[in-house]
Amino acid sequence: MALFQNELSDNRINWKVNLAVLWVGVFFAASSYTMCVPFLPVFLLKDLGVSPDNVSFWSGLVYSITFFFAAMMAPYWGAMADKVGQKRMAIRAGIGLVVTYVMSAMCQDEYQFLVIRGLIGLISGFVPASMSLVSSTLPVDKMGWGMGLMQTALSSGGILGPLIGGYLSSWFGIRASFWLSSVCLTISTLLVIFLVRDVSISEERRNKKVDLISDLREALKNKGILYTMMMFFLIQVCIMLLQPLITIYVGQLMGKVDDETIQMAGIIFSLAGISGIMAAPFWGKRGQQYGYVKTFCYITLGAGVVNLFKFFTIDVYQFAVVQFVYGLFLAGAIPNINANLAEVTDQSIRGKAFGLVTSAQMSGGFVGPLLGGALGHFLPTRLVIICAGIILIAMSGYTYTTKVKAKTL
Repeated sequence: MALFQNELSDNRINWKVNLAVLWVGVFFAASSYTMCVPFLPVFLLKDLGVSPDNVSFWSGLVYSITFFFAAMMAPYWGAMADKVGQKRMAIRAGIGLVVTYVMSAMCQDEYQFLVIRGLIGLISGFVPASMSLVSSTLPVDKMGWGMGLMQTALSSGGILGPLIGGYLSSWFGIRASFWLSSVCLTISTLLVIFLVRDVSISEERRNKKVDLISDLREALKNKGILYTMMMFFLIQVCIMLLQPLITIYVGQLMGKVDDETIQMAGIIFSLAGISGIMAAPFWGKRGQQYGYVKTFCYITLGAGVVNLFKFFTIDVYQFAVVQFVYGLFLAGAIPNINANLAEVTDQSIRGKAFGLVTSAQMSGGFVGPLLGGALGHFLPTRLVIICAGIILIAMSGYTYTTKVKAKTL
């Protein structure tokens, strides 16, 4: 049980080791996610026998249910992290995700898969726990750079996952992606168990009762947390508005839905990850230099404007170029609002804060696919996709008028 116990002294924590190990862990966790999730509509259609007429409905359902339950549980897991440590929360989530990915590979119909996707939401939290632990051990002058570097782990996983998932799915079937994902998550969990050191937890924090209602009231009084929750929610809405549609839209641009389409969709998903690796550390440093909120304002404006150009793409290659440039901007959004969150919260409530913003983020993941599906009934896919750009531009305008401009007056 010594592996699961918190460290006796924060002075013994090497933040560089924690950062390196958790970078690798988050990389594998992100790879396991993107190896499977972009291709869930095809999994429902080909492996689980869902009819083409119902595949959009079931796709929205299996995407949304995970985020719905994750949003419910994130504040609880965040509060528990303050009580028992982020390391334990990462281990708990890692083990649970390994089990549920194995179950996904073995499921036989859409109803079983829906239940499994719900379970994934209930036990998720590996990446938020890792991000919170990194932010708690980074030196203040390395915060922007470090959180930007952690974003490159997510982006790198975003590159490798769809590429491997696309080819595995076309060669061996999507079930192979679930099996490989479980292996990646096992590696991530073992790395945390054996190599990561947690910050010490005071006796008072250990004995403090978890009170989610009180935590929520406390958060609503903190305007910095409230703003960060709102931005996380909207960013995730934009991401999930697009994610279920990209494979379908690539098929429309190519005029077919076959193995070649799946591989091309995987490559396009990976482009956002490549641009994230290139841009996230840059945006993290700019945030540290000019202010996280101000930088976030310019990032969302740039991402929103670029996303509008998707309306004018006429083939899959043009779409891929715009998606890449879009990723160059959007890659800076999460590290800057993560760093801002660390700046406006005390370390003793960092777990609760990350839990609450994760809940907001997961709520966005729940709303995004449903909104995309609803809009898809009335609008062409091309128009639904550019809705994300409109949301991002509105976020930038709100941030500028309420945060950036207000600070200069």
